[in-house]
Amino acid sequence: MKTYFTKWTWGVALVQAALAGEAGTAVVEQRTQSFTIELNGSVSDVTPFFGPVREAEWAPDWSPRFIHPAEGVQREGVVFTTSPGHGKDRLWLLTTYDVRNGRVEYVVVTPAFTANEIKICVVPDSEQHCKARITYRRSALTPDGNAEVAKLDAHWAEEQRIHWQTAINAALAKGGVHD
Repeated sequence: MKTYFTKWTWGVALVQAALAGEAGTAVVEQRTQSFTIELNGSVSDVTPFFGPVREAEWAPDWSPRFIHPAEGVQREGVVFTTSPGHGKDRLWLLTTYDVRNGRVEYVVVTPAFTANEIKICVVPDSEQHCKARITYRRSALTPDGNAEVAKLDAHWAEEQRIHWQTAINAALAKGGVHD
C-alpha cells in the first residue's frame, strides 16, 4: 500500500506542478488545521464511523459513489467520489484504515481546485471514552482554490469540532457497532 500511496502522492504533485505552470507565477496556498473531539465509545467502536460507509450514520448528506470496489467497503485502497454541492466533484482515496490502532487517512482531490489530506487519530481516554484528533491539510492547485484553502481557519475548526462530536456521539448512542 505504501508504494501505491507514494505513486498517488507523486501523481498529485505532478498534477499540481502542471497546473501551477498554467497559472504562471500565481501563488497557490496551503493550510493545515486540526481539532479534537471527545467521543462516548472505545477506539474500536468509534474508528469505523470515520470510514466511507459508516460516515453516513452521522453525516446525513454523506453520499459517496464507490469506484473500487463498486459495492463500497471500509478498507485501504477504496476509491470513491462525492459531490458536495458546489459543482466540483471530489475524488477520494482511503489510504489508511486501521480500526485496532484508531487511524483513518484520506487523500481527496478536487481537480484543478484543491488537494487535501485528512488524518484521523483516535486514542483511548478511558475504558469507554476516546478522543479523536482530525487534521486537514488543504492545498490549492490553482489560484481559484486559494479561497477554499483560506476557509480552513480556527472558526471552521470549531464549527467542525462541535458538529462531528455531537453527531458521532448521537450515532454511538443509537447503538452503533463496529465492523
